Amino acid sequence: MAITDTATLRRTLTGRTGLHPVWLAAFAGLLCAAPLLAVVWLGVSGPWSDYLIHIANTRLAEFLINTAIVGLTAALLAGVIGTGTAWLVTRYVFPGRNLFQWMLALPLAMPAYAAAYGWYDLTQGAGPLGGLLPTVHGPLGAGAIFGLVFYPYVYLLARESFSAQSADAYDAARTLGCSPFAAFARTALPMVRPAIAAGLALVVMEALADYGTVSHLGAPTLTVALMRAWAGEGSIPDAARLAMLLVSITFLIFMAERALRRRARQTAASGHVRAFRRQSLSPLAGMLAAFACLLPVLMGLVIPAARLGWRAAYTPAATGLMDAAVNSLMLAGISGLLAAVIGLGLAYAIRTRKLAGRASARIAAMGYGVPGAVAALGVLIIFGTLQGWLDTGWRTLTGSPFPLVLTGSALALIFAYQARFIAAAIGPSESALSRVTPSLDAAARSLGARPLELARRVHWPLVSSGVALAGLLVFVEVLKELPATMILRPFNMNTLAVTAHNYAADERLGEAALPAVLLVVAALPAMIWIARRITATERARASVPPSEAIPGLAE
Repeated sequence: MAITDTATLRRTLTGRTGLHPVWLAAFAGLLCAAPLLAVVWLGVSGPWSDYLIHIANTRLAEFLINTAIVGLTAALLAGVIGTGTAWLVTRYVFPGRNLFQWMLALPLAMPAYAAAYGWYDLTQGAGPLGGLLPTVHGPLGAGAIFGLVFYPYVYLLARESFSAQSADAYDAARTLGCSPFAAFARTALPMVRPAIAAGLALVVMEALADYGTVSHLGAPTLTVALMRAWAGEGSIPDAARLAMLLVSITFLIFMAERALRRRARQTAASGHVRAFRRQSLSPLAGMLAAFACLLPVLMGLVIPAARLGWRAAYTPAATGLMDAAVNSLMLAGISGLLAAVIGLGLAYAIRTRKLAGRASARIAAMGYGVPGAVAALGVLIIFGTLQGWLDTGWRTLTGSPFPLVLTGSALALIFAYQARFIAAAIGPSESALSRVTPSLDAAARSLGARPLELARRVHWPLVSSGVALAGLLVFVEVLKELPATMILRPFNMNTLAVTAHNYAADERLGEAALPAVLLVVAALPAMIWIARRITATERARASVPPSEAIPGLAE
């Protein structure tokens, strides 16, 4: 009797415990969606205050306009850089191309607020570039920073889509007399619109979720309004209503991206894909292509990091920096490990092909579109409510208050990180698990392998690299996260992100430089491994070896 994929998976995961992956996925999905549901509940039921009415009558239009300018500027710059560099490394051969394939993803290791510190310090009136370049300030400056730091989202998705394209349409356009740019614009670009749209949606959502960059550069957006309602006025219901507005905008962006993806399906008329053969560029064109790929890495990572490093070298180190570094690494490490485990469990639930498993995983993944401040606010509402119930019951029994063990704890922080970033762990685990075919399970079972042995000896060697990728992605994201950490951290716990922001907010950029540099140093090795791993995976899928090229056509 043949062993089906679903049946084998059920036996593998449940064993004698009776736990089905679908139930675990449903629990994880509900857990990750709970903060958003709590924000909606409080926003609808909480009391209205004069502060929110005042904001609506005076500054809400300014917040909305700044949010739109920041998002559109970031999307425009990231779209141009990400799409252009993806086309260059996919289609042409030039000096350093193999290096730039993975280096172009490295600006994701740079926190946007750290890049803002470096560029503002360089371009302000007293800075080295003051007067030579416009001061990086305001909504346009913040949008430019986001474009330089987040363009790898577009680059990675566009590069994968370009690599999967058939060369037939492009070569036909060239044969009919179109220039390389015209053939690119008329054939290759329309087919990668869904990938570009997905990348741009991520860029805009990250820009809308940011707090440190826009507050430092004087571009108040809805996230700044939310943080002011929480920290300045102490009104969690008002912050919840502003959070609902921010989530609504994010949801509209998400739905627009999905609609565009549905309308722009890629199909191959011949039923197969003929891969591009990369074209060798002339020496001059090759140098220009190399410079075009080097410039985003310089502007998004190297230049701001070098400026911050220079400032840190001439400024005494701030107190408590070692504790902040340990806290950052501890929180990021625990969150990355936990997210890798949950992501693998959700990937197994998707693999069962049951509707409940797929739906639970998709619900859990929705948190990635929720800004960190919103996720933190939801966790604050949930834990505050639970703390109130515990305190009431404890006072009834003992007459004394219940210890503060939920709100303002590391547990609350890790909960918010999982709700925010679990989606980043699902994709790599699901992709890795797809390499475990039903025939492998059937062969192992026919040889007498028990469920745990099957998972250890057959599944784990095939999925371990994907699980590691998932954990490192969450590790990098948690290191950089600022608003959620500011809202939920215990009073005696600082992280590198919070330390850098606090000094920058006090106009003490010298003291803010070192913790910002340490963030980049901590995230960069993980990001290098991630970028090289993604590039190696794409090369393994390619049907044409990277060394194969045809000369002359691009000239």
